[in-house]
Amino acid sequence: MDTLHTIRSLAAAQFGGDADAIDVDVPVNQLGIDSLGLLEFLFELEDKFAVSIPPQSMPDVPTLRDVAAAVDMMLAARAQQPT
Repeated sequence: MDTLHTIRSLAAAQFGGDADAIDVDVPVNQLGIDSLGLLEFLFELEDKFAVSIPPQSMPDVPTLRDVAAAVDMMLAARAQQPT
């Protein structure tokens, strides 16, 4: 699964527009996403990837590329945990 592609597609579905037209290197706050929309988007990401994303962590991940990298790190950490 390509995390960045999936996040871009989810952003397009939630906020409108063409997924391929979304610049993943633009700060999230410049994509026209308000704070409530961002929270809803985080919930969508949590459901899609089965991870927990604390909203307070978002200032550390200002772009969708950063969000994808953070999700990839969470998925890798989960994969390393013993079952």
